[in-house]
Amino acid sequence: MQTAGRVFPRHGLRLFMRNGRGTVAVEFAFVLVVFLSLLFAIVAFGFQFAARIALSYAVAEGGRGAVAGLSSTDRQSLARSAVANVLTSFSPLIDPAKATVTVSSGGTTSNGEAIQVAISYSDNRFNIFPFLPSLNAATSVQTIFYVADPSG
Repeated sequence: MQTAGRVFPRHGLRLFMRNGRGTVAVEFAFVLVVFLSLLFAIVAFGFQFAARIALSYAVAEGGRGAVAGLSSTDRQSLARSAVANVLTSFSPLIDPAKATVTVSSGGTTSNGEAIQVAISYSDNRFNIFPFLPSLNAATSVQTIFYVADPSG
């Protein structure tokens, strides 16, 4: 058998099949696929987790902003402004245009005025793996703050 000026003996194919020099590279290729999939899944989940924490932080800041208001309208305006500021500060991670912010007054209770701050957020930038939960329209973060008049 002759190929491109080289002569291969007939038993060369059997010798090639028994040679184990390339097995490490093949095994590395199999392991690398699994390893990189896990690595990218961890990174994608980290981005989603950070986005959820940022939304929770924005809701908490909205409640803190509402405390400074003197009237119900003023409290709602301050809460909405505080949430918008936090969402803008997290703009590479959170797209403020994809967030729906709802601030409403639940009326006066025995604890004070109930201000509800809620954010619904939908973003599919981090949905690169089917086994990770997505940030879809069902992703909603909300809380209720009670603003009481300290003078009684």
